Amino acid sequence: MPLFTKNGKTDDKDIDYVAFDNWDQTEPAAVDVPIDVLPENIVPLIANIQSIKIEFPTFSDGRGFTLARSIRDNGYTGNLRASGHLITEQFSQAIDCGFDEIQIDEQLAARQAANDWSYVERRTYRDKLRSSNPSGKFFPVPDGVWSETVTAVQHFSDNLFRFRITRPDGFRFRSGEFAMIGLPNAENPVFRAYSIASPAWDEELEFYSIKVPNGPLTQFLQRIKPGDQVLIKRKATGTLVNDVLLPGSRLWMLSTGTGIAPFASLIRDPETYEKFENLYLVHTARTHDELQCGYDITEKTRIDPLVGEHAAKQMIHYASTTRETSKQMGRITTLIENGKIFSDLGVSGLSPETDRIMICGSIQMIKDLKDICIKNGFTEGSHREAGTFAVERAFAG
Repeated sequence: MPLFTKNGKTDDKDIDYVAFDNWDQTEPAAVDVPIDVLPENIVPLIANIQSIKIEFPTFSDGRGFTLARSIRDNGYTGNLRASGHLITEQFSQAIDCGFDEIQIDEQLAARQAANDWSYVERRTYRDKLRSSNPSGKFFPVPDGVWSETVTAVQHFSDNLFRFRITRPDGFRFRSGEFAMIGLPNAENPVFRAYSIASPAWDEELEFYSIKVPNGPLTQFLQRIKPGDQVLIKRKATGTLVNDVLLPGSRLWMLSTGTGIAPFASLIRDPETYEKFENLYLVHTARTHDELQCGYDITEKTRIDPLVGEHAAKQMIHYASTTRETSKQMGRITTLIENGKIFSDLGVSGLSPETDRIMICGSIQMIKDLKDICIKNGFTEGSHREAGTFAVERAFAG
């Protein structure tokens, strides 16, 4: 099976692991340790263990990281292997927790490019602070705020980019919520609401951002690179979550620009496929480059080991441009009102009896689509009472 280390892909080692329950603890051995073994039950035995393998049964089960860290913190210096259901986004975290190598099966490896198994070095607090604040002046992290490390940055165009950061221990959110993001470049840093594009089970947090040359935050945020520091407030919230909608046959996720972010989270959440029979991810932007994030995330979702099978059958991606010529053109409001989107997809128009709608984008787009929903008999949902459509109120003006 494919084996990855901090230095990249390597040949699988011929190590004969013995199951923990079958191990004669008086004899040195390579041991396969279950993920539910308590650290206090393994730490006294580490002197007789030549190599440890910890099996990850699911991507969302983080107990293996905790167990690895405890083993290392208690002095284990032998080989430590993570095996099973792991994804590329968890690789750096696994290395930082003390694993020497990560082993996955052939089928899982085929769904994840070998080049994506790359390690992002975690630098010291002051190094990270200096990178995101070139002036060299250090500001304390405010109360109620975490300081996290950038692990990846991708620029789609001159106006749009995405970035990923480490996920703070204890940070909980529901797929579709947003968080307050800032930079450590001032005594009173500027914070802005950013929808979390990664699903609730992800070990990292992903965000999309536009680039505003003189924006109080984005003029600096667009310059970040892996290893830099980003601030995130401790509470996530938002209205674009599954709970605010009544069950229905079809879920329409209508977005413009970076408004696709909460839906990038929701389409990778198994609960979404359980609640709705069909998902329609609709994304409009000015140019084709600004649609790329949508193409990337849908392609990745369809081969995702957790939800890929459901996404391939239940999710449809519809993208259009408003300025640059492309196969499909037009604003979402126009495409709905003239019925073109429904004829293109070969489906019936919107009905509150069968359809549920989520909306995220510009203030004007949200207002226009909300008016269309109400005109067609849809009722707005909230945390107090579920409805047939929802908007992200934080961005609705």
